[in-house]
Amino acid sequence: MEGSGTKPTTTVKTLYPALLIALLLAGSSGTLVAHAQTPEPIYLSALLEPTTRKQAAYYRSVEGKLDELFIGRTYTMDGKLKAEGTYMDEQLTIEHGSFVFFHANGAVESRGEYELGNKTGEWERFGPQGQALAVKIYNPEVLANIVHTRAQTMPRSQAGDERELVRYIKTNAQPAQGKRHKDEVTASFIVEKDGSLSDLKVTEGRDPKLNDRVAEVIRSTEPWSPGMERGQPVRVHVRMPIQF
Repeated sequence: MEGSGTKPTTTVKTLYPALLIALLLAGSSGTLVAHAQTPEPIYLSALLEPTTRKQAAYYRSVEGKLDELFIGRTYTMDGKLKAEGTYMDEQLTIEHGSFVFFHANGAVESRGEYELGNKTGEWERFGPQGQALAVKIYNPEVLANIVHTRAQTMPRSQAGDERELVRYIKTNAQPAQGKRHKDEVTASFIVEKDGSLSDLKVTEGRDPKLNDRVAEVIRSTEPWSPGMERGQPVRVHVRMPIQF
């Protein structure tokens, strides 16, 4: 399929053959529905990350629906098709279903399936002249268990944001009466996808009893709102110094 300099319309008849073939190969029995194009395209960098129009190498737009999925296409800034496939969201951030990527000359570069934003199963790959390359196999379960140190939306405790949580810990970990400790501890833990806490450790404090109380207070803030990446909950490692 040749990448033309004009953008396709959103009618079913103009859906690219590659996407139709991919959907048929996937055994889809869904219904294709025309969709009004978004008034403002999503601009992307050379690495397909969101950016400004001035810095963009590509743009992406909604061009129809397949049942509950949104059909999205990515173009070079001069209108050549780079990729097409289906997404879970109208913002086209979570890939899900059949996808095809293209070389600059319009030849298929790769094709396969996404599952909740991650490549899954066997992906066919081809050179610019159509020669078959080694198939790549992806396992989304491995990616699902990755622990992030940062996420698009960071986890949040019932006590509030990090500053409010530190204040809550300092208020509740110190003894209500008697001598108050001057110390500095470091708490580290993983906020799981369901908001529970795992691998909780409190270190560097001189007083083991204070360490234990800090751990108890942190544990009392479960469940947390989990971290989110591309609309999906992810595991996030939190490291928090607390100065008493």
